[in-house]
Amino acid sequence: MAISDDILARAAPVLDRMLAHRFVEDICADRLPRDVFHRYLAYEGAFVETAISIFAYATARAPDMAARRWLIGVQSALAESQIPYFEDRFAQLGIAPDTPLPPQARAFDKRMLEIAERGSFVDIVTAMFAAEWMYLAWSRRAHAGPISDPDLRAWVGLHVDDTFVAQAEWLKSAIDTHADPADTARLAAIFVEVTELEIAFHHAPYAPCDEVSA
Repeated sequence: MAISDDILARAAPVLDRMLAHRFVEDICADRLPRDVFHRYLAYEGAFVETAISIFAYATARAPDMAARRWLIGVQSALAESQIPYFEDRFAQLGIAPDTPLPPQARAFDKRMLEIAERGSFVDIVTAMFAAEWMYLAWSRRAHAGPISDPDLRAWVGLHVDDTFVAQAEWLKSAIDTHADPADTARLAAIFVEVTELEIAFHHAPYAPCDEVSA
């Protein structure tokens, strides 16, 4: 079994919880409240800036030039495509770019950056693999169904297009190429931790609604 597949098998219980999250189920049922989606975009947009730094650490620790070239391309895409996407959406949807981050979003950003600052190349790659593989999995499911909000449908579509699929698959392949089998337990623990943080992150946009209805 490939190391990445072993990691996925070990992390299956928590990954299944993320894939059955209320946020995912609401999108698949075409019932996600717009205000929840808009808050989520604000939190996710903040993380894209953090992701540029995460991939910069990975680039610095990359084992070869091929990996560095790929990772430099990822950073360029984040800075030149994704950041402008969020800037445009925030302007169009009336989302404040300085929306305060809730504790769950701050904790996710902080821990992901800590892994990048302190971890090895494969540690960083595994952390981002956890985040992006999860996105790819639920977005494929959601994209196959009806999504009436055009902005939400476009957002989901970004995570099933060829560029995103190639990036998720590159992260998976990088683990198999550069990790040692002896690393598997540690890397699986990183994957589980990141997915748990993602679960909390996806709870966060609902918090104001839940407080009102309580």
